[in-house]
Amino acid sequence: MRTENETRPSRKKGVVQHAKNPFWGSTEVKVGTKMIKVSGGTHISEDGQPVTHSGVHVVKKVDETEFVKIYTQNMKMIFDLKPSAQKILQYLLSELQSTVNADSIYLGWFSAERYFSEQDMDISRASFQRSLKDLLEKGFIAESHDPNMFWINPNLFFNGNRMSFIQEYRKESSKPQKGTTEEQGELPL
Repeated sequence: MRTENETRPSRKKGVVQHAKNPFWGSTEVKVGTKMIKVSGGTHISEDGQPVTHSGVHVVKKVDETEFVKIYTQNMKMIFDLKPSAQKILQYLLSELQSTVNADSIYLGWFSAERYFSEQDMDISRASFQRSLKDLLEKGFIAESHDPNMFWINPNLFFNGNRMSFIQEYRKESSKPQKGTTEEQGELPL
């Protein structure tokens, strides 16, 4: 007599046969240096409706230099940052790494200019100021009462050793669903 969770060796080397679908739970697969976790679930949307979703979570180990590059590249893509703002972001990360548990940072031009010179990065003072404004508008930093001091958004900057970037893709319906405002001749908000 077989139980629901029974497994047994397959004729294929290193493979196991299952009496029940094993993928209804979370699945982990190691591919090279990456650990890939695949799972699904249901959550309640803003309008109170259940939404079924699936997710793929990739965990990859990288050194500190690659970690900063990946972080700034993803932030550039997600927040639509200009190249100069990406450079300021890299400078900001460098400064934060030297001040553990800081929630504010000094971002004066002369310190930044020294950093850019050491890193062989070319950025003008005007670009620096425009980029700071861009980072302010996009919620990376907030201006302090003190000159050249900025509060950092702890949800975007941290002194940790891991980060996750999540992108959710929603399939758009080509036809309006029954009962929607489009079907009733009204424009959606």
